[in-house]
Amino acid sequence: MILTPEDRQKEEEFLRERYQDEYTAAEDLELLIQKLCRFRIIQAKETWDHNRIKQKASVVRAWEIVNVIDADIPMKFLFSDEVVSDYKGRFAPGDYVFTSLIINIDEETGLVQTGNSLYCLSGDGEEVNATLREAYNMRTLGQSLHILRNVEGQLGPNSHFTGPDD
Repeated sequence: MILTPEDRQKEEEFLRERYQDEYTAAEDLELLIQKLCRFRIIQAKETWDHNRIKQKASVVRAWEIVNVIDADIPMKFLFSDEVVSDYKGRFAPGDYVFTSLIINIDEETGLVQTGNSLYCLSGDGEEVNATLREAYNMRTLGQSLHILRNVEGQLGPNSHFTGPDD
Protein backbone atom coordinates (compact mmCIF):
# COMPACT_ATOMS: atom_id res chain seq x y z
CA MET A 1 0.00 0.00 0.00
CA ILE A 2 1.74 3.14 -1.21
CA LEU A 3 0.42 6.27 0.50
CA THR A 4 -0.50 9.58 -1.08
CA PRO A 5 1.40 12.67 0.15
CA GLU A 6 -1.70 13.69 2.14
CA ASP A 7 -1.89 10.30 3.86
CA ARG A 8 1.83 10.45 4.63
CA GLN A 9 1.28 13.83 6.32
CA LYS A 10 -1.56 12.38 8.43
CA GLU A 11 0.62 9.43 9.41
CA GLU A 12 3.44 11.77 10.44
CA GLU A 13 1.04 13.84 12.57
CA PHE A 14 -0.29 10.69 14.25
CA LEU A 15 3.23 9.44 15.02
CA ARG A 16 4.23 12.80 16.49
CA GLU A 17 1.16 12.77 18.73
CA ARG A 18 1.66 9.12 19.67
CA TYR A 19 5.29 9.51 20.80
CA GLN A 20 5.26 13.06 22.22
CA ASP A 21 4.89 11.89 25.83
CA GLU A 22 7.79 9.43 25.51
CA TYR A 23 10.33 12.04 24.37
CA THR A 24 11.01 15.11 26.49
CA ALA A 25 13.51 16.59 24.04
CA ALA A 26 11.82 17.90 20.90
CA GLU A 27 14.92 17.09 18.83
CA ASP A 28 14.77 13.42 19.85
CA LEU A 29 11.09 13.23 18.95
CA GLU A 30 11.69 14.80 15.55
CA LEU A 31 14.59 12.43 14.87
CA LEU A 32 12.34 9.44 15.65
CA ILE A 33 9.54 10.80 13.44
CA GLN A 34 11.99 11.37 10.58
CA LYS A 35 13.25 7.79 10.89
CA LEU A 36 9.75 6.28 11.09
CA CYS A 37 8.47 8.31 8.14
CA ARG A 38 11.43 7.57 5.87
CA PHE A 39 10.37 5.42 2.94
CA ARG A 40 11.45 4.44 -0.52
CA ILE A 41 9.24 3.27 -3.36
CA ILE A 42 10.73 0.28 -5.12
CA GLN A 43 9.72 -0.65 -8.63
CA ALA A 44 10.48 -4.35 -8.71
CA LYS A 45 11.76 -5.58 -12.02
CA GLU A 46 10.04 -8.86 -12.74
CA THR A 47 12.93 -10.51 -14.56
CA TRP A 48 11.70 -13.95 -13.59
CA ASP A 49 9.22 -16.12 -15.51
CA HIS A 50 6.29 -17.15 -13.28
CA ASN A 51 5.97 -20.58 -14.91
CA ARG A 52 9.66 -21.37 -14.44
CA ILE A 53 10.04 -19.92 -10.92
CA LYS A 54 6.87 -21.35 -9.32
CA GLN A 55 8.72 -24.53 -8.24
CA LYS A 56 11.57 -22.52 -6.67
CA ALA A 57 10.07 -19.38 -5.13
CA SER A 58 6.93 -17.75 -3.77
CA VAL A 59 5.43 -14.81 -5.66
CA VAL A 60 4.00 -11.86 -3.68
CA ARG A 61 2.18 -8.62 -4.47
CA ALA A 62 1.35 -5.52 -2.39
CA TRP A 63 4.57 -5.81 -0.43
CA GLU A 64 6.74 -3.85 2.01
CA ILE A 65 10.37 -4.29 3.01
CA VAL A 66 10.25 -3.53 6.75
CA ASN A 67 13.35 -2.11 8.48
CA VAL A 68 13.13 -2.38 12.28
CA ILE A 69 14.79 0.77 13.64
CA ASP A 70 14.79 0.21 17.40
CA ALA A 71 16.33 -3.25 17.69
CA ASP A 72 19.87 -3.92 18.91
CA ILE A 73 20.76 -5.52 15.57
CA PRO A 74 19.64 -4.50 12.06
CA MET A 75 16.52 -6.40 11.02
CA LYS A 76 14.68 -6.49 7.69
CA PHE A 77 11.54 -8.45 6.90
CA LEU A 78 9.23 -8.83 3.92
CA PHE A 79 5.51 -8.26 4.44
CA SER A 80 3.02 -8.92 1.67
CA ASP A 81 -0.74 -8.45 1.65
CA GLU A 82 -1.11 -10.96 -1.14
CA VAL A 83 0.60 -14.25 -1.84
CA VAL A 84 0.19 -15.05 -5.54
CA SER A 85 1.75 -18.50 -5.31
CA ASP A 86 3.80 -20.44 -2.77
CA TYR A 87 6.10 -23.20 -3.97
CA LYS A 88 6.16 -24.88 -0.54
CA GLY A 89 2.36 -24.92 -0.17
CA ARG A 90 2.42 -22.97 3.11
CA PHE A 91 0.12 -20.17 1.93
CA ALA A 92 -2.98 -20.07 -0.21
CA PRO A 93 -3.31 -17.44 -2.94
CA GLY A 94 -4.49 -14.22 -1.29
CA ASP A 95 -2.95 -14.96 2.12
CA TYR A 96 -0.58 -12.50 3.76
CA VAL A 97 3.01 -13.36 4.65
CA PHE A 98 5.51 -11.84 7.07
CA THR A 99 8.85 -13.53 6.49
CA SER A 100 11.78 -14.42 8.67
CA LEU A 101 14.81 -12.12 8.47
CA ILE A 102 15.85 -11.08 4.98
CA ILE A 103 19.32 -12.22 3.97
CA ASN A 104 19.45 -10.57 0.55
CA ILE A 105 17.37 -8.27 -1.64
CA ASP A 106 18.10 -7.98 -5.35
CA GLU A 107 16.02 -5.14 -6.78
CA GLU A 108 17.40 -5.77 -10.27
CA THR A 109 15.78 -9.21 -10.36
CA GLY A 110 12.92 -8.59 -7.90
CA LEU A 111 14.10 -11.41 -5.61
CA VAL A 112 14.17 -11.50 -1.80
CA GLN A 113 15.99 -14.29 0.03
CA THR A 114 15.31 -15.27 3.64
CA GLY A 115 16.92 -18.08 5.61
CA ASN A 116 14.48 -20.65 4.24
CA SER A 117 12.75 -19.20 1.20
CA LEU A 118 12.99 -17.19 -1.98
CA TYR A 119 10.33 -14.59 -2.82
CA CYS A 120 9.62 -12.89 -6.16
CA LEU A 121 8.31 -9.33 -5.86
CA SER A 122 5.48 -8.50 -8.23
CA GLY A 123 4.52 -4.87 -8.80
CA ASP A 124 5.68 -1.82 -6.91
CA GLY A 125 6.23 -1.79 -3.16
CA GLU A 126 7.87 0.21 -0.41
CA GLU A 127 10.79 0.05 1.93
CA VAL A 128 9.52 1.38 5.27
CA ASN A 129 10.82 1.88 8.81
CA ALA A 130 8.97 0.46 11.81
CA THR A 131 9.45 -0.11 15.50
CA LEU A 132 9.85 -3.65 16.77
CA ARG A 133 6.34 -3.39 18.25
CA GLU A 134 4.93 -2.37 14.86
CA ALA A 135 6.72 -5.22 13.08
CA TYR A 136 5.39 -7.67 15.68
CA ASN A 137 1.86 -6.38 15.11
CA MET A 138 2.24 -6.63 11.34
CA ARG A 139 3.23 -10.27 11.75
CA THR A 140 0.50 -11.22 14.22
CA LEU A 141 -2.36 -9.16 12.75
CA GLY A 142 -1.48 -9.59 9.08
CA GLN A 143 -1.79 -5.91 8.25
CA SER A 144 0.54 -3.51 6.48
CA LEU A 145 2.41 -0.87 8.46
CA HIS A 146 0.28 1.94 7.05
CA ILE A 147 -2.99 0.16 7.90
CA LEU A 148 -1.84 -0.42 11.50
CA ARG A 149 -0.79 3.21 11.90
CA ASN A 150 -4.04 4.41 10.36
CA VAL A 151 -6.16 2.33 12.75
CA GLU A 152 -4.11 3.42 15.77
CA GLY A 153 -4.42 7.03 14.59
CA GLN A 154 -8.19 6.73 14.45
CA LEU A 155 -8.28 5.18 17.93
CA GLY A 156 -6.21 8.01 19.41
CA PRO A 157 -2.62 8.61 20.53
CA ASN A 158 -2.81 6.49 23.68
CA SER A 159 -4.36 3.49 21.95
CA HIS A 160 -2.18 0.86 20.36
CA PHE A 161 -2.16 -2.82 19.68
CA THR A 162 -0.45 -5.02 22.22
CA GLY A 163 3.16 -5.66 21.28
CA PRO A 164 5.84 -8.06 22.49
CA ASP A 165 6.84 -5.82 25.42
CA ASP A 166 3.32 -4.94 26.62
